[in-house]
Amino acid sequence: MTSAIRLLALLLLVLASPASAAPVPDPQGEWARLTQEAAEMGLPSRFLRLLPLEFVKLEFADLKNVAAEYHPDSHRMVFHLSLSEGNQGKRFRPIRDISSQDLATLYHELFHAYFDYVDFASGTPKMTPQGARLHEEAKRFLSCRYTVVELSPGPPRKGVLKKTRIEKRRLAEREGWDALNETWGVFVGWAIWNKLEATDRLSPAARWDWDALEDFLERLDDAYSSGDLTGYFEPVNPEERKTIPRRYLAPTHGISTPEIALLLEVILDEPPGMARLAASWIALPDGAAGRIKTC
Repeated sequence: MTSAIRLLALLLLVLASPASAAPVPDPQGEWARLTQEAAEMGLPSRFLRLLPLEFVKLEFADLKNVAAEYHPDSHRMVFHLSLSEGNQGKRFRPIRDISSQDLATLYHELFHAYFDYVDFASGTPKMTPQGARLHEEAKRFLSCRYTVVELSPGPPRKGVLKKTRIEKRRLAEREGWDALNETWGVFVGWAIWNKLEATDRLSPAARWDWDALEDFLERLDDAYSSGDLTGYFEPVNPEERKTIPRRYLAPTHGISTPEIALLLEVILDEPPGMARLAASWIALPDGAAGRIKTC
């Protein structure tokens, strides 16, 4: 009986242990192939080419429920095994064979990796003009949008903007930086998903013709007006974090139009004219003019 109990305990321990991750065998070659295929498909690739592999480690693991995870403490970009050929954790599957949802998650996490690098390398000779612009604008938005915020009791409900109990809070600098980082990541993932849907997965025949562009802009207007494009942060107080691991920004502190224009141009490789058009297209909800603070 004792042996059976020990065996059961060991089995439960193995099942509960986190998925082990293994490095990508040829990170340079696989990263070059990934960025090239992204560019050929019409997906953003410039910021990926600016992310040095001596900073971020590429790994595959049998993740639970997500296509990818970025771990900033160890600079590890972990991809689900299903994103590799034959689930073997060696070579990436072709980009065109990856679902829109997984590509959106992938870009959300890759943005976090790039933003982490930009923060790390700011002020050094390695920083590119694109990265320097992103970092400077992030510091400006941190000061004017992510210092004193309004919080919702839980995550936003998709397509629903309603009155909820709102809490005002002054964020610690790390909390504000995390809230900005996550809000921007939410938008990047959203933009990838909806561009793929609006352009029939970037079919050359439909790539940003007027019908596809109008569809994308209407989707953006709906998401912005509904308060869907909001982020969260983890409280710095460990006692608070035990009971509330994440605090969610209220719809009134969702992403602003200047931030959307910045990310469309600097991260999502859209021309400045398209970024300005998107920002001017967005309409606030009825009666909500001025509720979403801009800088």
